[in-house]
Amino acid sequence: MTLPLLAPLSRLVAELTVPPRPSAFGLRSAGSPTVHEVGVHGAPRWKLRQPLSPDGAWEVETLATGKLLSAKRTVPEELESAYLAWAEGTRAESGASVLWALPPGRYLLVRTGRALRAEAQVLLGNERVAAPANARVLIDERPFYGLALGHHAAAAPGTASPLLGVAILNYVGSWTMSGVLFFDCVPRQSEGEAERSGDLVLVVPAQGDLVIDALAGFAAKHSAQSLDDWARGGALRFAEALGA
Repeated sequence: MTLPLLAPLSRLVAELTVPPRPSAFGLRSAGSPTVHEVGVHGAPRWKLRQPLSPDGAWEVETLATGKLLSAKRTVPEELESAYLAWAEGTRAESGASVLWALPPGRYLLVRTGRALRAEAQVLLGNERVAAPANARVLIDERPFYGLALGHHAAAAPGTASPLLGVAILNYVGSWTMSGVLFFDCVPRQSEGEAERSGDLVLVVPAQGDLVIDALAGFAAKHSAQSLDDWARGGALRFAEALGA
């Protein structure tokens, strides 16, 4: 079996390539308006409801019945060693099991000292809405927006494992902004567990099922170009902005 390949691009960014293989985790989309399910297939932890209009607000629902990933899942030694060498000193240095769960695709791992900021409102699609209790802002600097979501509706994201991203191109209904929603997919070892100090680790998808285009249903002929632009450089620019 071909293993995922982790290649550091710098101290702050590494590229992870996951080859084709079965995966129980990912994103599935259906319906009209489209609902995107994020998490373990068959038991998603989050639902993202896309608006009928491209310039409307998205809705995020955190499902208490959805499954989470195990932090104790066995990981191939090569991947674990490569990840630890790059992530040493971060809050998520023991988080290789999360990477092993990713669906096939290409990803950029980012070390960042950015704070998870609690704000009264967050940007979901093209509207500022009241912030869910489990939402924290990572970056709000055009043309980039990043939001982290905890796995409990009333609790902030944990940071002991990498936060897995879903990239939403044309986030506000136009090419002017790209957004990534980051999900805390691993349960804490115990209630009240203290968070480590150090950088966060974020996973920005560059290619694969975790990259979607908000305009795909409205301007399909431009969607392929948006996906290609993101894969060729947009994802890296987003990752570098997060790490700055």
